[in-house]
Amino acid sequence: MSTYVLSDIHGQYNAYMKMLDQIHFSKKDFLYVLGDVIDRGPDGIRIIQDIMTKKNAELIMGNHEFMLLNAIDYLRDRENGIDEARKNSDGLNPFELWIHPCNGGEGTCLEFLSLPVEVQNSLRDYLRTLYLIKRIKIGTKTYHLSHSYSLKKPFGKELSFAKATAEQTEEIVWESLFDKNKSIFWTEKPFAYVKDIYVFGHIFTQRLGQMNEKGKGYIYKSDDYRGYKIIDVDCGMALNGRSSQLGCICLETGEEYYVPLLED
Repeated sequence: MSTYVLSDIHGQYNAYMKMLDQIHFSKKDFLYVLGDVIDRGPDGIRIIQDIMTKKNAELIMGNHEFMLLNAIDYLRDRENGIDEARKNSDGLNPFELWIHPCNGGEGTCLEFLSLPVEVQNSLRDYLRTLYLIKRIKIGTKTYHLSHSYSLKKPFGKELSFAKATAEQTEEIVWESLFDKNKSIFWTEKPFAYVKDIYVFGHIFTQRLGQMNEKGKGYIYKSDDYRGYKIIDVDCGMALNGRSSQLGCICLETGEEYYVPLLED
């Protein structure tokens, strides 16, 4: 049995299927997908539906799945005559935030809304069951799997979306170690589990200067990034360009796998 982790597929179903073929994914293996399977690319809903059919695959919530849920709940409330002024700091309601060009949700939105209501509801209900964080032990190592961030307070082996506060969810799916003010790491540890190996996506590794000789992003690893062991598996599918790759890692062996979005 092998345990695989990938993240940030962003609607690229063909790349996702090629990756499953490349790793020879079987019923004996397990796959964790660390969020953001939707938006920017054309087939995000199809990827969610494929993961839903697999007993040996699990989707961890990302900020794009979180935006989908918030947007659909907002639209349903509007249909039912509830029109609360829910706007973010930029003055956008949840639906406007999701379909904003910077988030690329318009295609997924049209795909979602074209589905029969019962299918929409099943997808929405499934997303509400997702976990924000899973901590899994492989050998002597504990891997901390989330889309991007964690919490200061201990929460045990896992934290579900259903049990987290809205503020906790926002922090876990939107914040990043790479963006946080460095001063907080000089005074206290921001995460409860210092010895875990943190595996996440959200920040494409091209932004960290992590590109191979062909200019393509690849997995970033560090044994001491601000005091933590980290692995960033987001290799830039959101960029939708020549540098974009889908990255995957096997936790038992550390072996890395890549599917480029565009062939050279």
